[in-house]
Amino acid sequence: MTETETIEIPAPLQGCLYCHTEGSITLSEGRKILGFGSGLPTLTCSSCGSVALFEAGPTPDSWRIRYKSVNKAPRFYYVMLYLGKAGWLTAEQALEASRNGYVQRQRIQQAQRGDFSWLHPAPLNPPPPLMSHDENVYVTVNPVTFQQAMRAGSVLAQGEENVLDSGRFYLTDKKLHLLGHRRDWSHKLTDVQRIEHNDEYWRVYVGESEQHYQGTNLPDQIDAQLFTTIVKMLCRHDE
Repeated sequence: MTETETIEIPAPLQGCLYCHTEGSITLSEGRKILGFGSGLPTLTCSSCGSVALFEAGPTPDSWRIRYKSVNKAPRFYYVMLYLGKAGWLTAEQALEASRNGYVQRQRIQQAQRGDFSWLHPAPLNPPPPLMSHDENVYVTVNPVTFQQAMRAGSVLAQGEENVLDSGRFYLTDKKLHLLGHRRDWSHKLTDVQRIEHNDEYWRVYVGESEQHYQGTNLPDQIDAQLFTTIVKMLCRHDE
């Protein structure tokens, strides 16, 4: 990159979209080695170590970005999914994912402190079947499945579960509820045996028979990491 070919980093990229550290980004000249590589400039964060390809557009707001190396620490769960694994993103898409990732990180910290005020918990009127009038609903997710593991030890294995039902799920301060297509299901928070999540979904195991509720990571739903954090903290409060 010569002096006449310098690229000015757009203002939103002066800070890292991935970890939100200000002033941590450097722009490096892209290179092709033996004809391989894109030759595009590279954005590197000195704080989280993320590396992204940067493609300028005809206007300051028409750039694109694609992450090729990211920090996989748990605190970056959301941005890893929606920035790190998303491929090429337009400026609008990348900034939206970054904003959502920052909010998600703050919500995780609030939940870990036992602060759920941002969820605006309140009872339903009238409450659905099996839910008491005094239960405060914290999270609603749809759809959620209720499954039976086919064999013990199939932790987060796919294709090894028997789906017992599916429907709208409610997490309250006392119970887990599923308004299923076949019947209504309900379990106390004290019935929760373990809670797990991965990049694709969350699972909450209840009882001793490997039965579990499962929800999928969808852009318009609460993400799996945040959901499982809330469940874990509510279970502690219920002890």
